[in-house]
Amino acid sequence: MVREPDGVTVIDLGVLPTGESDEPAVAVGTLRWGRRLAAVLAGLAVLTGLAAADPLPRQRVSTLAFLPSSTGVAQVVDAGLVVVFENRRAVAYDPDGWRELWSVPGSAISHAVAYEDLVVLFRGDAMNEPAGEKPEWALAVDRATGQRRWSSERRVELWDDVMNTYLPNGVGQEVEFRDTRTNGLLWRLPDAQSWARDEQRSALWRIAPDGALVEHDLHTGVVRRAARVRLPESSRSLNLTISRGAVGIVGFGDNGPQDSATLWYDAADLTGIDGAGRWSWEHDCGRGLSCAYTFDGDQVYLIDPATGVALRSVPGGRAIGSPLGLLMLGQDGDADFSLPTVRAVQDPRTGDTRTDLKGWRVLGMGRMLGMDDSLVRVLAHYDLPHRLTYLAELTEQEAVRLGPVPHLLRECTQAGRTLVCATMAGDIVVLRIEQERR
Repeated sequence: MVREPDGVTVIDLGVLPTGESDEPAVAVGTLRWGRRLAAVLAGLAVLTGLAAADPLPRQRVSTLAFLPSSTGVAQVVDAGLVVVFENRRAVAYDPDGWRELWSVPGSAISHAVAYEDLVVLFRGDAMNEPAGEKPEWALAVDRATGQRRWSSERRVELWDDVMNTYLPNGVGQEVEFRDTRTNGLLWRLPDAQSWARDEQRSALWRIAPDGALVEHDLHTGVVRRAARVRLPESSRSLNLTISRGAVGIVGFGDNGPQDSATLWYDAADLTGIDGAGRWSWEHDCGRGLSCAYTFDGDQVYLIDPATGVALRSVPGGRAIGSPLGLLMLGQDGDADFSLPTVRAVQDPRTGDTRTDLKGWRVLGMGRMLGMDDSLVRVLAHYDLPHRLTYLAELTEQEAVRLGPVPHLLRECTQAGRTLVCATMAGDIVVLRIEQERR
């Protein structure tokens, strides 16, 4: 069910994508979606519930600020920092009052990561620099002032206080590990068939050219141990993966990774173990469960995050987690409205599905996602003739409609009770979800 702010419960019978309907005013008895675009005739929204005896909190959305932008791209870096990416600069804002903190010149800056008193800005494309100038793939600045600390001509991946760096478009090139605070070199990776970080052990595992499995200290590169272990047979190449205290060696055949050709070893003593409860990748899918992926990518499972045990497989098609449940997605509409569309919501524990949110659009799966949150928390429904967006906030119990905002929103990310949203016109608008009792 979708709970209206004044307690009316509605079943949505579906919305056609390219002809987004007007959102109606709530009425007792019947609720009807407003007029539809030409040639679109589709379902009604039918009233099925009445307000509870006690008044429910009314939700509303107010506008806090407009952030200047020519590209409509922003990122909530953390609870205390928002960065807007312009064509030729990145601008940082303090969410407490939305004052500008600093701006840093640079083209194609597309992502930011905070570490202690640093903010590292990443460029999406540094290959088109003027002749004679070296490309900067990453730039670290002081979080408070925006002053430059260091820059890198190598691609950078941050692992807290250690960075993995490498040159783009290189084959068999040198991989370096550097200090995040200074960009100082810590150590270089010896030749390897494959390597992977072990966050739990602060280690880096490597398959040496001769097939030995080697464990390095992540910060110094010192070899902790090297051992001969059995490798997958009949594999064209090997890959390393780390999952739940174990090291997995994945065999790649002519058709890609082979789950059946993966051998697992306990990271503590390198004894062989089975692969039950170990996956290529896991992430939060809401309601206390995680989504886990096989190495070949053909199947997704809902798992218990404490044990890794699979509870059920996820139905075919795209899906993403939310506080309400697993959102089964489709894709509708023209290019201007090619946002993922909800087809159904699945309870991850029971497998039951509901379709009352069918036709609502997902906001927040693009570059505005931040704060390491993989869950979708806000959905949108468009009134194109009036250029309005109706929002619904997903909670563990229900989808609470927040009312309209006078913009066509493209992406939103949520920080507490604040939404930072890009509009289809290229603006950045900051919205506040407020709650009051009547």
